[in-house]
Amino acid sequence: MSDSTFLDADRLAGLRARLRSGTATTTAAPVPDAPAPAAVTPAAPAAAGPARSALPDLGVIFFSGLTDGTDPYDLLLDVSRYVDRAGFTAIWTPERHFTEVGGAYPNPAVLGAALATVTERVRIRAGSVNLPLHDVLRAAEEWALVDHLSGGRVDLALAPGWHARDFVLNPEGYEKRSLLLNEAREQLQGLWRGTPVPRRDPAGEVHEVLTFPRPVQPELPVWLTTSKNEDAWRFAGENGLNVLSALINFGPPELRKRIEIYRAARAGAGLDPERGVVSLMLHTYVGTDRARAVELVRPAMTEYLGSFVGQHAGSGQAELKDKSDTLLNLGDDRDAFVEMVFQRYVSTSSLIGDAGSARTVLEDFRSMGVDEVACLVDFGLPKDEVLGSLARLATLIPQEV
Repeated sequence: MSDSTFLDADRLAGLRARLRSGTATTTAAPVPDAPAPAAVTPAAPAAAGPARSALPDLGVIFFSGLTDGTDPYDLLLDVSRYVDRAGFTAIWTPERHFTEVGGAYPNPAVLGAALATVTERVRIRAGSVNLPLHDVLRAAEEWALVDHLSGGRVDLALAPGWHARDFVLNPEGYEKRSLLLNEAREQLQGLWRGTPVPRRDPAGEVHEVLTFPRPVQPELPVWLTTSKNEDAWRFAGENGLNVLSALINFGPPELRKRIEIYRAARAGAGLDPERGVVSLMLHTYVGTDRARAVELVRPAMTEYLGSFVGQHAGSGQAELKDKSDTLLNLGDDRDAFVEMVFQRYVSTSSLIGDAGSARTVLEDFRSMGVDEVACLVDFGLPKDEVLGSLARLATLIPQEV
């Protein structure tokens, strides 16, 4: 689909001229990428990835908490019960702070504990824990508890965090967040295996601290959350981590390149290049007719994409603020810009359509090396539409004999 679809050619030309004079991009929704982690000693390999098949595994991810005026937790619980029965692989919940969009999800461990009690088989995943905001001892305690409640179904995606406002929780950690992520990730994996962490008490005495409860799983499966940062993909491969990504400011051809970098890095570190798991977040709605599906999601999706403009302004990162300022200064052209982003996003970077087009999209991403698609469902549609979409999508999941 052309990126000029549904836009008057003259107006699109003028809009592009204005965009090219600034720093905005029209390739995807304008949201940030996680910075590349600093190098650390290689960790043990992650758990083996899923068996290769024609389609990726399917999971569900929550991110925005937008539910057409209804209770976001009602949607979360009902969707979780459904996907647990229908053969989906995982449920991902995020960590987001101090923002209306996504503010329903400040603590994925609390959400994971709730989901563990209403599901039986689906993996309970954080997508993601912003680890530099937390004491690693508390993170180990909380997620070991969820591992017990779920019978050993916990997986964690870890991220450094990106929005400066979030770091009111740890102001000193913002500038060194990538380094802190790596240090804390190694400590978290060590604590999970039973390696104590030295800590000093108020009297100055050093204690070797081991957290409890002890988890069910002997190893904690870990994903690194990143988008277009090639160094982060390479780091994940070299250190035996899985990857959680989204098509943010880059498209499918660039994704293929990054997956190749990741697989090559695993091979270079002596790891099976095909066993690392690449999970990709895609906005998802599967209807009975592709054109009708696109029109149904248009109001919710355009509002969702436009909401990122305000988040950029206070992110604390100069490049993102410049991008936000450019978008805010578009004036009457802002709606046209969001529509252009919507059209490109739907046509290249989403799972929005009917079951036939969904299968084609999934096959394409599988051919690039994507192991799992995390279907983002909470971007403003009514609950019955979300559940109906998942039921149609579930017809693509191979059924166990």
